Amino acid sequence: MIGLQKLHLKIGDYVIRNCSKEDLPSVISINLVSLPEHYSDIFFEEILNELPEAFLIAEKDGVVVGYIMCRIEYGLSVLHKFGLARKGHIVSIAVLEQHRRKGLGYGLIKEALKALKNKNCSEVFLEVRVSNLEAIKLYEKLGFKVISKLRWYYRDGEDAYLMGRAL
Repeated sequence: MIGLQKLHLKIGDYVIRNCSKEDLPSVISINLVSLPEHYSDIFFEEILNELPEAFLIAEKDGVVVGYIMCRIEYGLSVLHKFGLARKGHIVSIAVLEQHRRKGLGYGLIKEALKALKNKNCSEVFLEVRVSNLEAIKLYEKLGFKVISKLRWYYRDGEDAYLMGRAL
């Protein structure tokens, strides 16, 4: 993480900062208890190594309570019918239930969007379960729009919305 500009943002009693390798066990634990989609430990490490600027955690009193991890992809724009784009992809975001509704999800996304824009992404996208109304509302508050519905996207057969916005 040489040359990485360190983030340290206060939100009430919480701090949003860059994830470190030492934080990964906590991040993985949050993923396991908060989301039905799980990734291998190596996947978390790869995302951290690829784009540490947009792999952020929220913590309180030194305990990790939330995270967001993103990557950069190249390919067809999710916002325009034609054309290629450098796209930020919000791969996963989670906040432990007892720490929700305190602005952490909003803060994590805002800071990740800044990092993606600083890496010259022109747009950002994510997938969200159609049943996750609370998350959809948060994403819409941050300027995301539903682009399309992805049928049977999740392993359990639930559909997802593909949501995106310009940066």
